[in-house]
Amino acid sequence: MTDKPFKTITEQIEILRSRNLTFIDEITSAQRLAANGYYEIINGYKTTFLSEDGENFKDGTTFEDVFALYYFDTKVRTSVMSSIDFIESFLKQKLAYLLAEKHGETFNNYVSKYIFSTGHKLPIKHRNEKLGLFTDRDVLFKKFNESAHRSYDPFKHYRIKHNNIPPWILVKNLDFGSLRMAITLLNKEDKQVLIARIFTADTISTLTPEQLNTLFSELIVIIHKYRNRAAHGGRMYNYFPDKGFTFLPLLHNDSGVTQTAIKKSKKHSSSIYIMSTALSLLQSNFSHAILSDGISDALAGYSNKWPEQVPLVLKEMEFPNSYNFVQNKIY
Repeated sequence: MTDKPFKTITEQIEILRSRNLTFIDEITSAQRLAANGYYEIINGYKTTFLSEDGENFKDGTTFEDVFALYYFDTKVRTSVMSSIDFIESFLKQKLAYLLAEKHGETFNNYVSKYIFSTGHKLPIKHRNEKLGLFTDRDVLFKKFNESAHRSYDPFKHYRIKHNNIPPWILVKNLDFGSLRMAITLLNKEDKQVLIARIFTADTISTLTPEQLNTLFSELIVIIHKYRNRAAHGGRMYNYFPDKGFTFLPLLHNDSGVTQTAIKKSKKHSSSIYIMSTALSLLQSNFSHAILSDGISDALAGYSNKWPEQVPLVLKEMEFPNSYNFVQNKIY
């Protein structure tokens, strides 16, 4: 027998009652448990509301309190995905334009070992001699070739009518992992051009080339981690990736995070607020605006009925004390 046996909705409600959780509207609560899941709502968001014993809920906590935090987080997650969808498109177009401009639009010219570096050798268990997969570049080029031979449009149209897949078509089929790999393996000269076209002029003039390279590399990794977290329905509002940004006053001062706090693990260096700040350093402001406004709207909606919870939530998110979600709206 499993130690986590199936429980009916009625049994789930009784378990929650036994743990000091109350229900304002039991019928609606039952519907929400059935629709969204006990694990997603309760296990995902209970921590904020637990008493010191770590098992029972604080006196006066309602199911509606927990669900409100869950619902708030779904809005934050949607904002993260919308923002990353835009930044993904932005990076794809910048990469495609660079490849076409510097190396031509012919597939065999821009998919070249002279343009993309070897990268790391694959772990032995992932190597495939038959398919010629030994390095990161081998994997990337395999992805490129698979995209070029898709049986649907626009890939089929370009292959048949033009006998070629130009970079602005190729990038349409790249997932974020492949896009990240392509940017990472890009030769040094092309990568510097790409960086210059991605960040704002103020950012470029403020940071050294080494700082820009580090910021760019870390940003791609952290965006990817946020994307994967959001895509798999993970809790988002107080998510902190296991990879952070190297301390930069340009990134961290506004959030109130010091280099010492990062070193002593008292603060995270890649909170959702800091990632939003990093996105504001890009030439296109849309991804930053989408994320910033989405979080502000989510907080505004949450504060309408649960204003007393907002300071605690902001603290869990590691937002600066000066943050004002009303004044922080961009559009």
